[in-house]
Amino acid sequence: MNLHDSVSAGTRPAREDDAGRIAEVQAAAWREAYAGILPAAELDGLDTAALAGFWRTQIAAADQASAHVLVHDDGGGVAGFSAFGPARDDDLRQRPDTEELYAFYARPERWGRGVGRELMRSTLSVWAEKGTRTAYLWVLERNERGRAFYEKGGWRPDPAAAPSGSEPGAMEIRYLLSEPRARRTAVGTGPDFRTKGR
Repeated sequence: MNLHDSVSAGTRPAREDDAGRIAEVQAAAWREAYAGILPAAELDGLDTAALAGFWRTQIAAADQASAHVLVHDDGGGVAGFSAFGPARDDDLRQRPDTEELYAFYARPERWGRGVGRELMRSTLSVWAEKGTRTAYLWVLERNERGRAFYEKGGWRPDPAAAPSGSEPGAMEIRYLLSEPRARRTAVGTGPDFRTKGR
């Protein structure tokens, strides 16, 4: 599949040299979106060098793992990114037409400016080309902005999945999207969700 044919203007497949900027986006989004939800010490202690190493590895291995990392770069640098691929949840991993949205973030100063919309449109387009029938993600239950973003795009809480997490104030819930199509993209953007199992 040629991802360049699937993604929208300003969005492209990530390169290994994007890893540092992706890490910066993730750390900034976590600190803004999860303040008051996750412990301050955890947010303050986010290590962008370690995150960059993680994302460099993920980008390098993406093709082999049938996964994708997209970045949105509108000329001012990486403003957001999306990572997705095969399902990891035990009850969904055996379904070849089901994919998981692993991570989806935008720089806080770019929230509400269309970054999330373009990233989601590109993500949905890739899924449509791959024949993905169902997509899912995990989102913090108290992440109201992220949940609203997804719900505008047709994502819905999965009643079959129990909330996940070890801290009562930071539980995650699973959302599903059936028959992903780019036309279902939500308007707007936001911090969206954090990766399950941080």
